[in-house]
Amino acid sequence: MGFVRVAEAAGDAVKLQKMRNATIISFLLLTFCTLICHDDAQAQVRFYATAPKSVPVNQTFQLSFTIENGSGSNLKLPPLNDFQILGGPNTSTSMQWVNGQVTQSVSYTYILKPKAEGTYKIGKASVTVSGVNMESNELTIEVGKPVATPPQTRQPRGWDPFADDPFFNPYATPAEPEKSTAELQEELKDDVLMRVLVSKSSVYKGEMLTVTYKLYFRQNLTGFNVTKAPAFDGFWSQEVNLDPKRKQQVETYNGKQYYTIEVMKYNLYPQRDGTLTIPAIEVNTTALVQARTRSRSIFDDFFNMGRHTQVPLTLKTNTLTVQVKELPAGQPPGFQGAVGRYSFEARISAKETKTDEPITYSMKITGTGNLKFVEAPKLQAPEEFEVFEPKIKENITNSSEGLTGSKQYDYLLIPRQPGEYTLQAYTFSYFDPATAKYVTITSPEFTVKVTGAPSQADAGEQSNTATKQPVKTLGKDIRYLKTNTPDFGQRPFYGSWKFVTLYVSPFLIFAGLVALRKRHDALEADVVGAKRRKALKVAKQRLSKAEKFLATSDKKNFYSELSLGIWGYLSHKLNIDISELSKDNVKEKLSQRAVKSDTITALTNLLTACEQALYAPVGEGTQMKQDFETGLHLLADLEAEIK
Repeated sequence: MGFVRVAEAAGDAVKLQKMRNATIISFLLLTFCTLICHDDAQAQVRFYATAPKSVPVNQTFQLSFTIENGSGSNLKLPPLNDFQILGGPNTSTSMQWVNGQVTQSVSYTYILKPKAEGTYKIGKASVTVSGVNMESNELTIEVGKPVATPPQTRQPRGWDPFADDPFFNPYATPAEPEKSTAELQEELKDDVLMRVLVSKSSVYKGEMLTVTYKLYFRQNLTGFNVTKAPAFDGFWSQEVNLDPKRKQQVETYNGKQYYTIEVMKYNLYPQRDGTLTIPAIEVNTTALVQARTRSRSIFDDFFNMGRHTQVPLTLKTNTLTVQVKELPAGQPPGFQGAVGRYSFEARISAKETKTDEPITYSMKITGTGNLKFVEAPKLQAPEEFEVFEPKIKENITNSSEGLTGSKQYDYLLIPRQPGEYTLQAYTFSYFDPATAKYVTITSPEFTVKVTGAPSQADAGEQSNTATKQPVKTLGKDIRYLKTNTPDFGQRPFYGSWKFVTLYVSPFLIFAGLVALRKRHDALEADVVGAKRRKALKVAKQRLSKAEKFLATSDKKNFYSELSLGIWGYLSHKLNIDISELSKDNVKEKLSQRAVKSDTITALTNLLTACEQALYAPVGEGTQMKQDFETGLHLLADLEAEIK
């Protein structure tokens, strides 16, 4: 009987071995198929639902909707009337690097509890991904009877050749427990790390350098999260927007090959010389480490090799120092701190124009460097031109190469007198760190021919001295007085109030004329006072013309007359010469005259609107009407407030 039992045991062992071999072969085939299909599935966008197939009625469970390789919006849940929603949605984002492949997913998780036993179906959810409506799979959940959680005890295991592993050694040392998190973190310190890299270790003040914070890893990760961002001291920084779908690269560091990915990237422009520090950052990530235990059989080792342990890691970069050099001596005149490589050009919209017809003088700086700090030369026009503040157009992009693009300054010039004028040449200087030399670019001169009659606004500023006429003889106005007493009836005329009035009135008229002439002469001598008194009159004339253009929706002429009316009023009222007329000068004068700050702000906004409207589409008549009414109110306010 003992022999028979041993034989039967041996036969059962062979059968068990065959079953396990078949299982291993099936697992290998499944793994092979999965690897073949992995690349195609990787790039596909998936939306699916997950939940346990069966749950007790007295326990909660998680229902998750996951979007892989895409981002969605407008998530619509199916009816969940058979369940009680206890929480959610809890949103989690995951990015995994597994075997060199990147997978991104977003999950929306709800905590549910069944209301009663039975079999229930959860319908399809829907979400919009890149404008396409996607639906999830349906789920069926079996809700069973309530259960109590049994205490987990480990049953002693004895030798049973029919139920146990035939290669099990009952006298062998039990399996060792998994390593602690601290031990795993210590083992991973050389496999997962952060570094900070700089493009240059020595630069000039204002010269760009690039700082890259990079993640190095030899283990599969589940993404990263920056917990401490850098704070740059002594630098003007611009963060470079990295591609969210960026792929990792392979790089050798300290003799080992790593996968690397850029976490953050900045373009820095040092603002002072000396030794400056590049700060560190902190990043949290989780590594997927294969679980390793001392198994009791080769089959347990094989089936456990796919199990992973998540190890949380906190990574911190090193710090670096950069030497910043002062710009060399010999700076050209007009140098304003531009560092990089630039081109400079100037142009004019027209070389012939008429009085009161505006032209545009443009200066454009193009290149790569500290463009945000670059300024164009200040325009100096002949005194016969009215110069407005420039309109600045920026077209600057920040990339790995730095700030690249252009800045354009458009000056509005309005000639007031006919003639031929020369607009001088201008120079723009910058420092080229590649050659360590200063470069100066000179623009050409421009000749402008102005035709037409002198501007009315300019004529209004001229002294309006009247020709003085001698006082005419008034002797003929006094007639011969008769000495006889006329007959006026019962009351004699002589000595009456009428007689006295007629007798004195010539002398009073003469004295009044003399006083009026003296006052007129005094007013004519007071040029400033004359200009102030005519300010409102001239402005009203301009606004009257503007109102006519408003009625015909002639935008250009409307804003031209409105602008001229306001500027002319300010020039006359504040006694500011046209060559010195600017917004800053007007603000200062009005403040000295105790004009309210709200009035000054409204005036500045209106002038700016007029400037922009002359060369930008303001299309609607509603805006023109509003600006016209604003101008009328401003004139009334200024008349009342200017002391």
